[in-house]
Amino acid sequence: MFAPKKCGIRYEPPTLVVEYVVLATGKLHRRSMPLRDVTANSNSDTEARKFKNNPKHGKYLEKIPQEKLSRILGKCIKFLKGAAAIGSNKPVRLNLDDDFMGGATDMDLNKLNDSELQFEEI
Repeated sequence: MFAPKKCGIRYEPPTLVVEYVVLATGKLHRRSMPLRDVTANSNSDTEARKFKNNPKHGKYLEKIPQEKLSRILGKCIKFLKGAAAIGSNKPVRLNLDDDFMGGATDMDLNKLNDSELQFEEI
């Protein structure tokens, strides 16, 4: 039999990770279960139920409460919903006083801190 110690997710690639102890030997193991069918439109409760009923992974998850598993999968689903928007949410600073090329070439980029430099490189 197995006694789970930790349960969590890995975001890239989406994976459910369970650390458990084999009671017969007392050894600690880690099992990674890929979340292939989980999408941004998935329901965390139904996905948790699918994982618990899965013949391959269910025996490692039977002692983990359904609510905890659902909450962990919900975090992964929220991440998947936001993954497409991460690239589009870059901050943009517009400097309307400078002409198109003149303002960028007159600036000494060595004197800028990291956040200002990131804005100027865009």
